[in-house]
Amino acid sequence: MLVKDNIKKCELDLDKDQLIDLIANDNRQVDLFFAEKKTDEDGYLTWNQENWTSIDGRRFICSYFRDGKALPDYGTYNISDIRNYFEPEKAKEVVLG
Repeated sequence: MLVKDNIKKCELDLDKDQLIDLIANDNRQVDLFFAEKKTDEDGYLTWNQENWTSIDGRRFICSYFRDGKALPDYGTYNISDIRNYFEPEKAKEVVLG
C-alpha cells in the first residue's frame, strides 16, 4: 500500500508487516485515516483516525480521533494482538511519522 512518509518527505510502498516493524523497531508512528467512521462493538466509541505507536517494541498504543479531535480513550496491544487490530489496508490514507 502507498504510505506517505512525513519525516523523509516521500511516498513508500509498504505492507502491513513492514509498518508493524517500523512502529516496533524504528520508533515510528503510523496514522491511519478512514473514509468511514468506525465504532467499537459496544457503540461507546466512534472514530475515523488511529495513531499507532510502540512503547518498547512489544507493547503498542492506539490513540483514537474523530474528525481531527483526540478522544480520551486509547487501546493497548501486544505484539500478537496488533496483527488483529492494526488495519492499514482499510485506511484511505496511511501516514508515517
